Amino acid sequence: MIVLVVEYRITDREGRVLGNSKFQGPMKIRIGTGEVWPELEERIKDMKVDEEREFWITVPYDENKIKRVPASSLPPDLLEGEEFTFQTPAGQWNGRLLRREGEFAVIDLNPPGAGEKIHYWIRVIYREEI
Repeated sequence: MIVLVVEYRITDREGRVLGNSKFQGPMKIRIGTGEVWPELEERIKDMKVDEEREFWITVPYDENKIKRVPASSLPPDLLEGEEFTFQTPAGQWNGRLLRREGEFAVIDLNPPGAGEKIHYWIRVIYREEI
């Protein structure tokens, strides 16, 4: 297995920042574990320390990440289309409220930019082959 620690900047087609290690910290990626999309993994698996790359990939959209949850589990003032963050035993997650349906809410747990081409800038700051 290859472990990479990378600095990154992710933007959409309009240049809006979707993720940035400057504010969120470096990302640790274990190649071959399914932690990141196959297309992203393929683009970075052979990178060396201090190497930088820029590229566009289409982020997969997963219909299974559309969930119906109790509306009471969301902030009451959250509006349709707004993003929110929540904590689970597995860590912090981001979501977007699609709509409210009475006592339930439909949320989208896909990452920002899912289903669209997004731009990555990546620089490897650590690499280890285990």
